[in-house]
Amino acid sequence: MPISKKKLKQAKRLYPQKSLSEIAQELKADPKELAQALGIEAKELFPGSGFPRSRVSLFSLFLLAIISLLVYANSYCNTFHYDDFHSLTKNIHIRKLSNIPKFFRDPQTFSSKAGVKMVRPVLLTSFALNYAWSGYNAWSWLLVNIWLHLFNVLLVFIFLVHFTGKRKFAFIASLIFALHPVNTESVNYINCRSTLLCSTFIIFSLYGFIRGIINRKWFWLILGYLGFALGLLVKEEAIIVPALALVIDFLFIREKEKKKWLERALYYYLPFIFVIVIYFLYRQAVLEFLIQDRKPRGLLTNLLTQSRSLVHYINLLLYPIHLNISYELYIYTHLIKDYVLFAILYLMALLGAGLYFWRRAPVFTFFVLNFFISLAPTTIIPLNAIMNEHRVYLPSLGFGILFSAILMKLHDLLPGKKKIILQSCFTIIIACYGVLVPLRNRVYVSDMALWRDTIRKSPTKAQVISDLGNAYFRQDTPNLDRAEQLYKWAIKWDANYFKAYHNLAIINYRRGMAVKETEPEKAEEYFRTAVGYFQSALKIFPYSSDSWNDMGTTYLHLKEYQQAEICYKRAIKLNPLDFRPYYNLGNLLEKQERYGEAEEYFKMTLRIYDRDVRHWYRVINIMIVQKKYREALQYTRKALELFPNDEILLKVYEQVSDVFGQRKKSHP
Repeated sequence: MPISKKKLKQAKRLYPQKSLSEIAQELKADPKELAQALGIEAKELFPGSGFPRSRVSLFSLFLLAIISLLVYANSYCNTFHYDDFHSLTKNIHIRKLSNIPKFFRDPQTFSSKAGVKMVRPVLLTSFALNYAWSGYNAWSWLLVNIWLHLFNVLLVFIFLVHFTGKRKFAFIASLIFALHPVNTESVNYINCRSTLLCSTFIIFSLYGFIRGIINRKWFWLILGYLGFALGLLVKEEAIIVPALALVIDFLFIREKEKKKWLERALYYYLPFIFVIVIYFLYRQAVLEFLIQDRKPRGLLTNLLTQSRSLVHYINLLLYPIHLNISYELYIYTHLIKDYVLFAILYLMALLGAGLYFWRRAPVFTFFVLNFFISLAPTTIIPLNAIMNEHRVYLPSLGFGILFSAILMKLHDLLPGKKKIILQSCFTIIIACYGVLVPLRNRVYVSDMALWRDTIRKSPTKAQVISDLGNAYFRQDTPNLDRAEQLYKWAIKWDANYFKAYHNLAIINYRRGMAVKETEPEKAEEYFRTAVGYFQSALKIFPYSSDSWNDMGTTYLHLKEYQQAEICYKRAIKLNPLDFRPYYNLGNLLEKQERYGEAEEYFKMTLRIYDRDVRHWYRVINIMIVQKKYREALQYTRKALELFPNDEILLKVYEQVSDVFGQRKKSHP
């Protein structure tokens, strides 16, 4: 039956704001005839028959961008926290763009901490570019995180519009993803850029791959594989891309014939396997281990523990309140006593329901499988942190898609008046999200605010108590007494928490330095106490290069030079990329008039980090002491290339030039 002029006029008015299938349903017209009347190919109508299926509304993109930027508008005044210190502010490797090639071959460049080795060169490159742009101005780092989250939101919207052709559905799903309060950690905790950037490449890879297999275009497939490879170089969790692609393919684009599935696997999925093999070979070559060198807990113990965490993650998606940067979860091994069995049964029921309803409710199945697949790496591989909110970033996307699908279905089923109630409920949820996100952002404004909030929710966790102590210690006027109380309190809750002992040692070292000149005997007492705490820390964790280095400095002030030298050399062995023990050992050797050895260690300091003018002073000075004027002059010239306006260097250059010139004239 031909399309009437009236219906054709209505269809032209509605398209492309709505998909052809939606217009056909609304006008009660045959979809193919409607497509023919509009002059549009019928491949836009059906899943699996064309990509993209609808054009993206620029107004919707603009609206999503404005809303996303508004809810995170109060994040720019926040600062660095927690792991940001060792991976960013104390990480000298990201301060030079010339180190970018090094990021690909040296895993220790990831952190200033010895033993914290990761192969994430693309992530480190983003850090280096950020530092080159603005140094350690926190607002710029947060701005990049916000823009990454916004880009992910817009990319999701484009993906869903192109894949489903349903703009309203795509907008609601993207809006939930943009505003879900559980994602505030990923945005405000700067080190979580790994999650944001990895998710960018995951979503991009899936977009390219799905578009490629639908349209049979190798250009998009190659972009999908490239996005997958880059995602792996940001964070290991990108390994989930092939599994997610397979889920989408099976649920929404599947071919029913088995032969076609086999051909599909060989033709489209084999390149994923190839990329994974290359990545693991590269990882093995660089790290010298495939997954982990030291596991914090056994595999079975981790699986039992993570069963409880997975239930918590589901609760966070449903009820994003009482958010916490460090949850008070412990290692669970007892099936009944620790409620592990109940958690496992709950998760099995959820997974079973998802698999059972895959035909009738594929979106629900996608949410369930996306949840388990996205969290599989951290569920299987034991990590130090049992639970983190940023791990739910991609599952929150699946939740947004499920939420939108349910809302659209209810909207179609409910009569007129009840639709208004449904719309009101949706508005209330969005309004609540819009309030919860800025409120949570405020918690990250300072270390003190963050850890005071955390300790209210995790009052017996040693790490949280100790980090609140760090917040008091890092104040402009450090409150050493309060920090000391908190460190001792942390030890009461966990006698094996070595960082608390290390921090107590630092407090006593600080007190000793404060009275060294006026009360030498009291200073010595503080230094002895500090050494005792350092030894306690190293007894628990002997791999801490920081503890060895700082204990060496304490011995130096006690004039126990032999012990200091042993400590510095042990620190260098544990972390050969940390310049501090080289510099400190150079100072020690200079005090002992071992100038030749001191010079070598000062030169090592410069090789690792040449952006501190003090390092140049020490090398030049030790050369002058040894009357190596030619070499001192060469190093002064190099230093002036980096610090052309440094008055001390200019003065030294003038003096050394005069001395070297006189020696040259008097030389026969």
